[in-house]
Amino acid sequence: MAAPSEPRRVLPLAATVAAALLVAGCEPKKDTETPGGEDAVEDPERDGPLVDPRAAGLSEEAVGQGPDTAEMATEEARKREKPADPKTRDAALVAAAHGNPEGAATFLSEHLKSKPGDTEAAFALARAQRLLGRLDAAQETLEAARAQAKKSKDKAVEAQVLRRLAALREVHGDIAGAEKLIVDGLGLDPTNLLLQGERVRLALISGKVQERDIRGLIDGLYDAYGDGTAQTAEQILGASYAALAERAFKSTNRLMQEAENLAPASEGSELGDEIAVRYAELFLEKYKPSEAAQTVAQVLERDPWNPEALALMARIALDDFRLGPASRAAEEALQVNPSNAEAHTVLAWVALIEGRRDEARERVTDHVLTLNPAHVDGQAVMAALAIYERDEAAYKKARDAVFAARPVEGQFYSGLGDLLGYLHLYPEADEVLTEGAKRLPDDPYVQGALGLSRLRLGDEVAGRAALDFAWRKDKYNARTLNVRQLYRESIEPNYAEQKSGGLTVRLPAELQDVVGPGFIDAIASAQTTLDKAYGIDLGTLRVEIFADPEDFSIRTVGTPNLGALGVCFGPVITALGPYAGTHNFDHVIWHEIAHSYAIELSEGRVPRWFTEGLSEWESELAYPPAARESAALLSAARDHDALRKLSELELAFLRAENAMMMEVAYATASWAMRYLGETYGRPKIVVMLKGYAKGKSTEELFVEVLGKDMATVEKEFEAWFDAELDRKISGWRPNLQDPKAQDDPRVQTLMEVMKAGQEGDFESARKGLEALVQGKGDGAQTRLMLGNVLEQLGDDKQAAKQYEKAASFSVEALEPLMALAALARKQADVKGELDVLERVLAIDGMSLEPALRALVLAVASGDKRAEAFSDRASAIAPLHPTALAGASVVAFDAKDKKRAQVLLDESMVTALRPDAGLDVVVSAAVAADRLDDPRVKDLAPRALESKELPKAARKRLEARLP
Repeated sequence: MAAPSEPRRVLPLAATVAAALLVAGCEPKKDTETPGGEDAVEDPERDGPLVDPRAAGLSEEAVGQGPDTAEMATEEARKREKPADPKTRDAALVAAAHGNPEGAATFLSEHLKSKPGDTEAAFALARAQRLLGRLDAAQETLEAARAQAKKSKDKAVEAQVLRRLAALREVHGDIAGAEKLIVDGLGLDPTNLLLQGERVRLALISGKVQERDIRGLIDGLYDAYGDGTAQTAEQILGASYAALAERAFKSTNRLMQEAENLAPASEGSELGDEIAVRYAELFLEKYKPSEAAQTVAQVLERDPWNPEALALMARIALDDFRLGPASRAAEEALQVNPSNAEAHTVLAWVALIEGRRDEARERVTDHVLTLNPAHVDGQAVMAALAIYERDEAAYKKARDAVFAARPVEGQFYSGLGDLLGYLHLYPEADEVLTEGAKRLPDDPYVQGALGLSRLRLGDEVAGRAALDFAWRKDKYNARTLNVRQLYRESIEPNYAEQKSGGLTVRLPAELQDVVGPGFIDAIASAQTTLDKAYGIDLGTLRVEIFADPEDFSIRTVGTPNLGALGVCFGPVITALGPYAGTHNFDHVIWHEIAHSYAIELSEGRVPRWFTEGLSEWESELAYPPAARESAALLSAARDHDALRKLSELELAFLRAENAMMMEVAYATASWAMRYLGETYGRPKIVVMLKGYAKGKSTEELFVEVLGKDMATVEKEFEAWFDAELDRKISGWRPNLQDPKAQDDPRVQTLMEVMKAGQEGDFESARKGLEALVQGKGDGAQTRLMLGNVLEQLGDDKQAAKQYEKAASFSVEALEPLMALAALARKQADVKGELDVLERVLAIDGMSLEPALRALVLAVASGDKRAEAFSDRASAIAPLHPTALAGASVVAFDAKDKKRAQVLLDESMVTALRPDAGLDVVVSAAVAADRLDDPRVKDLAPRALESKELPKAARKRLEARLP
């Protein structure tokens, strides 16, 4: 198979980041989690108002603009409507390939009673019966076709029948039986290249690929392709199995592609579907789910209800950890074939990941193992259940069932390792993969998975050795290739480590002195605090903070598309650094370190909602403004009935279809754990974590630890939740997107107000808004608009009162506070603006602009809050030149002159440029003056151009002029 394309990696150097993002007023990307973040604060040199008048509520677009509620709808599986039954033989053949196997089976069963020698019809009937899960009926159909072939002495047809019968035996897990049928087929048609290839493929499964007769078949298949004998899709597919047995994956890829071109799935042949499925499975084995999905999609484009293709698509979605789409595809497959083992297995994996262990066990035992006792993924579920429950005998039973039929099945171990990783059982996954490496020391799938496991647990020497070994055996496994390349091309040349006690931190080498001390302090503070809170010594901890999202993703999961900021594996945490101003590192690191305690105390058995909510709560306790709680988001979700109950919170995470619903999940879990923590205390949470380690469920632990059953706790939480949400958001909230709102007289008044404002008739707008306030239209939006109108009328004092009232209706909203900050700025009230910005930062921990604005004003005016503002700015964008200059002043005041100089030097890379923004120049000039750095002479003249420069700073910088 073709090797994956070389990913492009760019390590954003400090100077490059500054030049690309921060010069000439360009702003770094903002975190979209925080309402109003984009309008937070402008740069000091800009003369425009803090908030555009239209943004304060006088435009229709600004009214009712909460979260995009369309994203809160959840998708469900399609409901199949059975097509009309065919009335002719030809229509029945089409039906078998185009979504109506029931109709095809009904017609062709009758047809063959009068035409038993119609081989094409018999094969189509067996295909339809197989799609429907009627495997015994399919076998009977094929046995009848075999009898007809014997009767007519057509050995080639009989051999085709035997291949189909062998495929049925394989579905049942009877590899030996399938091999015997293929051998019999070759006795009838010894030159059949597809039968030869099938013989080789089954030998690969059964561990016999090195036997002399198999080696002869492999050589013959290579020769057949090389001399042009293999020309048809069947023949080339057979040759591809020889390449597969030789681990010649590039050749396998090429041959399967050729076979696919000769028998495309769009034509509807049984062979075409078989090729597509085999090809997709190959992509999936190499951790390339997108390519696998594209291949299966060709079948589903022709037959949207093909159960085998749907079940495979479900596996692909599961491999990509998209549990909602995986479940839907599997459920759709079962509408056609209720006994489809692959679909049931996917649903069992999902159930296990979501904590429904009894359902997972029942689905596998009732629907998978009854059909195929050696089903690899089904037995992986049973093995994971056994490991979770610490049942060694049950684990061995599941493992041995697989290896009795498939003695070299390395993907049992690699798949089980992935499943245990989903369950946070990282040490257990490593033990399983270590066992697998001993059993199958040459298997690249096992070695590749073991390498990733060792890396996740911090053993880079063993991890990289395993990956190197896996790569030598299989150079086309995407995970192996990506991780090896990451270490060689990015980590080794561009990253370095710092150690502090039991902490090891990996950072971009050139940023060690600039950001290292701040990161280490943040991590050490979190660990010290949480050690005390949870009563355990976490011990050694490794934190790797990457500069490139793709590098972070590959280091974490082996592929480049992870949608996260940090991941905790217990003793190892990987994270994306805040080098581009995209997120608050303090929040991320507290969140991830808190996971380490939950994993340690629960031995990895804590439910996802519990540990995510706990981590959110812990980070909120440490940094309240960094909490993901969003009253506006949760209020909108509640209005649209998109909230999960406490007993369903696990599904909120695992079935989230988009980023917004994932935010709803995090916010709801955060509120849930805040409720449990504030109501019952952290000690009881610790007891619950230890209870999870013993295999107890949340329902059991609520009764045992809290003294209340789930229904009672759930009811009490909902009452608290509603009251808390209503406290944070109250008053009238117009939604002009709702068609029903047009009949509301308040909305009609609001529309008239907006029209008046757009026409400049602010007096009429004022009267309309005051009428709404006095009636039933009082709320944050009305007050915000009224404040804006009063500003336009020149009454800033009354405008400020309206903005304060708006803030009281929505305590997490930033818009009223930003409007107040704009008023203070307009009045040149530095202290007043800083007071308001301090309130903004107490709510919003993600946006960079208010932190930078506050930092510039504080260092320029000598305000004692400069250190707090510097900490916030540095947590979000430590490489921003304004943040660097501010941190330099703070370090100097703390008597750390060496660090102050390092930070100032880094800031100067940008500040001395002629196109540097005035905020950068001002902050760097103030820092240079404080450090008595001669470069202040270059910056002072430009800094003095600022009309907003506080008097004290202006006086000091004027003294620096020549």
